Amino acid sequence: MNPSLIPVNLPLGINVIASLLIDPMGRVREGSSSRPLSSPEDRQRFLSLRTLADCILVGRRTWESESYSKTKTPVVVYSRRINPITQWNLEILRLQREYGPQIVIEAGPDLLGQLLKEDVIDRLYLTKTSRESRDESSPRFDLETFLFSETMELIESIAGEEDFFEVYQRRSLST
Repeated sequence: MNPSLIPVNLPLGINVIASLLIDPMGRVREGSSSRPLSSPEDRQRFLSLRTLADCILVGRRTWESESYSKTKTPVVVYSRRINPITQWNLEILRLQREYGPQIVIEAGPDLLGQLLKEDVIDRLYLTKTSRESRDESSPRFDLETFLFSETMELIESIAGEEDFFEVYQRRSLST
């Protein structure tokens, strides 16, 4: 695997990162999990991002569909119905005080979209897989809307063996 695909540490000022895997249609899962869409390269990169975390932030549906039983890092689960957050910037600060500065977000398109809109993500690691989900009920990440967002910019793109890896960073951190 290309070593630049695996982040070893984060630059100063990059504390809140997110990762997402999408198929060519923007779908994020096959059945109840993203795992069938994930290549060995993507999985290695995903797990390496976790090692950077003081805590992992996930949405309720991600928590229910993915396995976190072996994760040693604290996992914080959010649900709009149970604990709606109206000011994510304050919630992120609270998590950083409680767990440490590095937060890794493993969320589906709904929560991720909300966090991107609130401009609390410093860096997004996006994997575009060539594998296709046949799951019509899968949530979709609206890549077109994201690409035209004013808050993030592409800083790196790398072709893997089976996937295309892109790294986006908050514009305010790039200047």
